[in-house]
Amino acid sequence: MPYSIEVHFDDITNAAIQDMWKLLSKNNIPCRALEKGFSPHITLVYGEITGDKKVKWDFLEKQKTFKFEFNTLAAFPDRGVLFLSPQKSNLLTELHKLHDANAEFSSMNKFYRTDLWQPHCSLASRLSQQQLEKCGHLFEDFQFPIEATCVSSNFVKYPRAEVLSSFQFLSE
Repeated sequence: MPYSIEVHFDDITNAAIQDMWKLLSKNNIPCRALEKGFSPHITLVYGEITGDKKVKWDFLEKQKTFKFEFNTLAAFPDRGVLFLSPQKSNLLTELHKLHDANAEFSSMNKFYRTDLWQPHCSLASRLSQQQLEKCGHLFEDFQFPIEATCVSSNFVKYPRAEVLSSFQFLSE
C-alpha cells in the first residue's frame, strides 16, 4: 500500500479547487479526486513504508501556516495529469525539504524527491491528449491567481486516501 504526506489548505481554497473538480466531472472529464472523496492537497512525500505506519511530527513543531498562490493551470502530458501549479514559494520548498528529510519511508517515488519534485495540486489524471486539450478550453476564462493557505500536514494511506494522522500548523 502506498502512503503520502500531504500539505492541506484552508476551507476557501478547498472550495475553489472542489468547484474545479465538479466542473471537470460535469464535462465528462474523469476526476478521481472528486469520485474518491479526496481533499485538495499538494503531495510532499509518496512511497512505501515497511515498518511502523506513523509519522513523528516533532520536526514540524514550529511550523506556521503560510500563504502562496496557484498561478496557472498546467499538465504532465506524458502522464495525463492536469494540475494547478503554484508560483515559486520558498516556504513551500522548505516545507517539502523538511518532509523529505524526516519521512521514514522505506522507498519513495522519485518524482517526490527534492531534486525532481514539482509542486502541484492535481485536478485530473490518466487523461488522453484530447481530454487535456478539452480541459484547457474549460478553464480558458478562469481567473488566476488562487490564493491558498497551508494549514496542516497529513499522513495518508492509499488507495482510499485515509488520513492516519495530521499535524495542524501554528497560526501566523
